[in-house]
Amino acid sequence: MIRSLFLFDMTFWLYLAALLLYVGYVLAKRPGLQLAAAGHPSGMAEDGGWAAQIGQVATIVTVFGWVVNTLALLTRAYERMQVSGTFAPWSNQFEAMAYVSWAIILGYVLLEMRYRIKAIGAFVVGIGFIAMGAASLLPYRYQTAEPLVPALNSYWIYIHVSVTLTSYAAFAMAGGLGLMYLIKERAERRGKTSGVVASFPDLETIDELGYKAIMVGFPLLAFGIILGAMWANYAWGGYWSWDPKETWSLIVWLIYGAYIHARMTHGWEGHRAAIYAVFGFLMVIFCFWGVNFLLSGLHAYA
Repeated sequence: MIRSLFLFDMTFWLYLAALLLYVGYVLAKRPGLQLAAAGHPSGMAEDGGWAAQIGQVATIVTVFGWVVNTLALLTRAYERMQVSGTFAPWSNQFEAMAYVSWAIILGYVLLEMRYRIKAIGAFVVGIGFIAMGAASLLPYRYQTAEPLVPALNSYWIYIHVSVTLTSYAAFAMAGGLGLMYLIKERAERRGKTSGVVASFPDLETIDELGYKAIMVGFPLLAFGIILGAMWANYAWGGYWSWDPKETWSLIVWLIYGAYIHARMTHGWEGHRAAIYAVFGFLMVIFCFWGVNFLLSGLHAYA
């Protein structure tokens, strides 16, 4: 148990370091600082100067943190196999949070490789760090690989839970991008475009990336709900019981379905889409975290 917990702790600190580096990158990209660096005898203003170097280190630390997170999940999978005969490393709330963090960071790394926009890391990597930090705040009994209850000790846990959690990670990325959009939009409305927000991508790019993240998460959540219904029928003899977790998963799916419908048919983009993305992510947080601790039901053990 200690081996995986040690690696999870390392992941937490590496993600914190990555977040601070991305914040440092955003601050270093300020036009005023870049102009000051241009006169520096070391020539650090070339190719982005200090900001470029900080951004490179931030990416390296992020990837290294993700590798450690992967090793932690693999180690926990081995420990799970020892105590339960099931190797899914997302079998309790702590492990699920760690997996969501892993998926968020993976999504961000792929996004950075594709679009070369590092400023987004200050928001998306930040959410991954918060997810890992929230997991670390759970009581110790939630952090260990205890034997699973019979209903969870099933092959369904491999596909239903992993697919659903991956959809949450996509929605988390969209929420972070929505917040980024609102901050930049507010700064532009106030005419303050030369500060920190100058390092942000343009509003159209942020909006489009947020939409793409939701378009990844929406079908994954639908698939996860269907798989969950099949598992429920196998475990409890019925496809749907209006359990709080089932109900809130459906609510979240409908929320994002309404967003996609409004965007495709009524041109919902920009400000409204960003607010909706943030709101949707808050509903995901409640479904993922709040339901487990505030509402009793068949999923209470998660």
